[in-house]
Amino acid sequence: MYFKRGDLIIYGLIIGIFLTLGINVYNIKETKAERAEIYVNNKLKYTYKLQKAEKDFYVDTDIGGVGIKLKDNKIRVTSSYSPRKLCVKQGWIERSGQTIIGVPDKLLIKIVGKEEAEVDFILR
Repeated sequence: MYFKRGDLIIYGLIIGIFLTLGINVYNIKETKAERAEIYVNNKLKYTYKLQKAEKDFYVDTDIGGVGIKLKDNKIRVTSSYSPRKLCVKQGWIERSGQTIIGVPDKLLIKIVGKEEAEVDFILR
């Protein structure tokens, strides 16, 4: 099996593209998770700061409510009156941008991080 000069150029370009993409993905900054926002019926109801100490609380929803637990800078739904309890099965979330969604409960829990003052673009 012999490589031609054109094959080597194509392979080199492909490897270069993947290396560039890998370096760019590695340099993406992750925002630090700071607080959890809890929405019920598409309205922000509660905002809790993520904390190390354990805290349990209850949020009323249209079908009864959900139990929520904060612990070790993570949050999860512990109980729900929804039939399949999918929001309970989603488990712990801890990174900025992660969400827990309870459809019958009309519940959304979102982890929000520090917003950086970095400008992506300016539109004139």
